[in-house]
Amino acid sequence: MNLPTQLLTLVVIAAATISSAQTDSNPVAQNAASQEIDSPTARGDRLRQPGFLFLELDCNDLAGAIEFFRDVAGFEINRNDGNFVILRSKRGELLLNQRSPAPKTAAPGAPIIPKVQGPRVEIGIVVDDLDKAFAAAQKHPDWVIADRIQHQSWGVRDFRVFSPEHYYFRITEGPH
Repeated sequence: MNLPTQLLTLVVIAAATISSAQTDSNPVAQNAASQEIDSPTARGDRLRQPGFLFLELDCNDLAGAIEFFRDVAGFEINRNDGNFVILRSKRGELLLNQRSPAPKTAAPGAPIIPKVQGPRVEIGIVVDDLDKAFAAAQKHPDWVIADRIQHQSWGVRDFRVFSPEHYYFRITEGPH
């Protein structure tokens, strides 16, 4: 992973940690959080505050993606519109779109459909139990384990997977 990608990953993790620490240590914020709305389109939503980051992905197998994120990272369905689903955890949100199947062959003059989704981007998800998440990930044959659990020099353990659409995920535990 290159330095800009490492820095972006650390900024995202730090922002989530700071936001969580501020809410956990602030009784006023805790009371407000218990009254917040759990809807990504409603005012006062518990997650969609300034600085909140979310991720939207196109998926070839929407049901398989939902199952993977539920099993491995503990996300739950917040909204399901058939071809569009919002998954949520305590601190994050994934927006998943059903991707139309690619044609078997491109028509003459049609653009060639790439085999990967743009340049390599690393998407990090922090989980409570890395060993449990890794065991769950191995039960999803369409998701390729790129790296097994490793201890990283920056003090965490993680593993890496490619989704069927070739998105690159780093599943990690928080710093101890």
